[in-house]
Amino acid sequence: MKALSFLTRVWPRLAGATGLVPGLAVGLALAFSAAGHTQALDRITASDAARERLSEAFDALEAAGFTGIVGISQGGETVLMRGAGMADAQTGRPYGPDTQVDIGSVTKSYTGMLAAQLISDGTLSADLRLDEVFDNVPADKAGITLHQMLTHAAGFPGGVGDDLAEEDFDTFLANAFAAPLRFEPGTDYYYSNVGYSLAAAIMERATGQSYEALLRDRLMSVGIDHTGYHTAFDGERAVHLEDGRDVAEASWGGHPPNWNLIGNGGLVSTAPDMLAWRQAWSAGELISPQARDLGQTPFQDEGGGASHYGYGLVVEDDPAFGRVYWHNGGNPHFNAHWRELADHGLILFVAADQRRLNADRVVDVLTAAWFDQPWRIDPRPARSATPVTLPDTPAGQLVADFMATLKGDAAAHQAFIETRFTPDMLAYADMDRHLAMFDQLAADFGGGALLGFNETATQVRFSVFAATMGESIPITFDIAGDDALRVAGLQIG
Repeated sequence: MKALSFLTRVWPRLAGATGLVPGLAVGLALAFSAAGHTQALDRITASDAARERLSEAFDALEAAGFTGIVGISQGGETVLMRGAGMADAQTGRPYGPDTQVDIGSVTKSYTGMLAAQLISDGTLSADLRLDEVFDNVPADKAGITLHQMLTHAAGFPGGVGDDLAEEDFDTFLANAFAAPLRFEPGTDYYYSNVGYSLAAAIMERATGQSYEALLRDRLMSVGIDHTGYHTAFDGERAVHLEDGRDVAEASWGGHPPNWNLIGNGGLVSTAPDMLAWRQAWSAGELISPQARDLGQTPFQDEGGGASHYGYGLVVEDDPAFGRVYWHNGGNPHFNAHWRELADHGLILFVAADQRRLNADRVVDVLTAAWFDQPWRIDPRPARSATPVTLPDTPAGQLVADFMATLKGDAAAHQAFIETRFTPDMLAYADMDRHLAMFDQLAADFGGGALLGFNETATQVRFSVFAATMGESIPITFDIAGDDALRVAGLQIG
């Protein structure tokens, strides 16, 4: 599962995390099933009552602090298109249908779509090996196939470089080839940005076009023209941070995206484009029906059998909803989520610029509202006047050390990373990237009050007041070890 976190692109996600945080938003299939919905829900048409339920839910989300854009369609007809908050606070421009947003790892859905078409028409083979495309491929990676990269079965780590750096393709390729594999290719699943960037590079070599040109040519053939990288980017449409930085500055580093992003993250789009894209893809109009079916095949078990990964999308068969396709993504500033409930002809897209009511949670609430199911949104939490006291346990000490480290310097950050991360966590990225993300943690949470704490044998969950966001944010550590616990995974939100 691709649980949203501002660390999504660097540190491991916690297994099974779905973005459903108790007390914030309830509504997705897991909540329905737990409530006894083991039978398929009836198909809902876009009636006045359904539209009214969506509007009421959106009003509640906006009142609770959601900022972003929502688009929902059924059978090609838009049933909700609304924005909340400012896309650019400095100019007073609100979120709306024209707002260009960073869709993060939803980019992989576009890459998977293109790959499925190129495989289906014979331009590429799913069995194409890395050593058939690139020179000097290390022996452990030579036999990795395009199919394995598209289904996160290649064994590559999550990332090998900085999204914001000015790096060329040769640097990215060298880093990818030097990175240790997490397992023998084809034997397991591990979500990786690296494999998708390599897939994009393979498509460039096969077609003679840049990834962006290949994508935009395909999209513009059906009238979708505000989606892409720098050739599609429009600073006057784009969302801006409160400090004035736009997507190009905040997500790409102020220059065209590098290969740590190309093909796996960082595309910009609009809500109408996203709905039109998924509708045309699903209908077999944007790519052939054969390519659509290939890409939407549930190839790779993500773990536990509940969800599978196709080419750039998650495939689930839910007892309440039936067949569901989806993907999400995020970075420190933005997050997005598209979802199609295929048996109901329903497509949802949400983009947000904050983490408490992020795109995952908004999709959950709106899905519940559409089906006239219960949902709840708690109001924005207030800062507690009485911070909690940590228990005298190994987990309590781990959190105490973490909170103290956030107030320290780079040397303190590195010491915590080296002594309190598991070996697998350490191996996930180089030290410079670990330190960069720890700097972000310190900026968000350093000096914040600890407002909640709970521990189990495998996890510790705590909440910290983030002054930069004016709200309490939950943090979850996956933990390993006995007396001296170490962090094996980390999720924010």
